[in-house]
Amino acid sequence: MASRVRLGNLREVRDHPLGMTETGFRADLTQPEAFARGRGPFPGDADSVRSERELFVTAPDDEVLAVATITGVREHDGELVVDGDLVVDHERVGTRLLIRTPAENVFSCADEESAWAGSIERARWVYVRALVEVATVKTASYDRRLAGADPAADPELTLATANETMQVVPRYVMIHRSGKLRLGGPYADTADWDGHVEPWTDYGYVDCLRLDDVLGTSGDLDINVLRPLTSRATAAELLESLGWDKVIRRFVDDRTPPQ
Repeated sequence: MASRVRLGNLREVRDHPLGMTETGFRADLTQPEAFARGRGPFPGDADSVRSERELFVTAPDDEVLAVATITGVREHDGELVVDGDLVVDHERVGTRLLIRTPAENVFSCADEESAWAGSIERARWVYVRALVEVATVKTASYDRRLAGADPAADPELTLATANETMQVVPRYVMIHRSGKLRLGGPYADTADWDGHVEPWTDYGYVDCLRLDDVLGTSGDLDINVLRPLTSRATAAELLESLGWDKVIRRFVDDRTPPQ
């Protein structure tokens, strides 16, 4: 079960128990900012919140902005303040609640974990995370090479070297039936496990997201194409454009009991 707090309209506040000067939803909130606003105070039952493991902070449209592990609950002027540890980039950030409640319900509890576990939404999000992860690794290698370059070096040579570094593996992500991800490359037909080449399906991996397939290229990767894909929203849009049924087919088929 999870406690869910829906942020309301933006407003200035004074004498806030957590030192906030502004509460409510803003479109550009970071995960730490959303968590800070979602901690309360809000009306609710302290015992109910204490029995939950996670706190989901959502936008008015139920998009998950931040997820935290609940460590305690305090009362303040008849309302509740939640203490917790932010789980940065939790897999639910960017998704919407699966168990919806009326718009006027600021606070609610629901078994989001069970609803999420077997949902098509989770299957889609596994692939979104896979694309974001490989794009992030690629762009980070490019940026590190630029940051470590000799300032006196030829700028064109520096860019060419960074681009060459980015082309190195990984070029695909293997997807386990559990949703676990493993970066690899350059080929997806076999995986090198401690020096032994064996089929990756023998280890529970049911699919492989290849950058070449997603981007429609087998040539050099473009940093200007990859960098936007470090955003979950942008990665989701690209995969959706390819057709979700096609993208997640192997993962869903593996988890569907035979008739």
